[in-house]
Amino acid sequence: MRSTSRVTTTLAQFLFVSQAPQSEFAENPARTRELVHKTADRLGPNGAAAAVAEWAAEYGRHPETAAAHMRACLLAVESADFQTFVPNQSAAVAR
Repeated sequence: MRSTSRVTTTLAQFLFVSQAPQSEFAENPARTRELVHKTADRLGPNGAAAAVAEWAAEYGRHPETAAAHMRACLLAVESADFQTFVPNQSAAVAR
């Protein structure tokens, strides 16, 4: 069993709720990144929570296809080479 980071899972949920069919993003990392960014913009500052709510609703509406679609989203995100910002120690706030 493989482990998926929370960041990867969240990005995959953004892709999932983008409503794009798998054929649109599979094997296309640039399109995957574009869909994730557009969905994040659409969902706004509370996007992660909104994505989880939409994702759960989709699982309820389409339980027969949701798991396979989420697996495809996870694979696409893992292949898309997202760049994430992690501040260096000098940028951290000292207490």
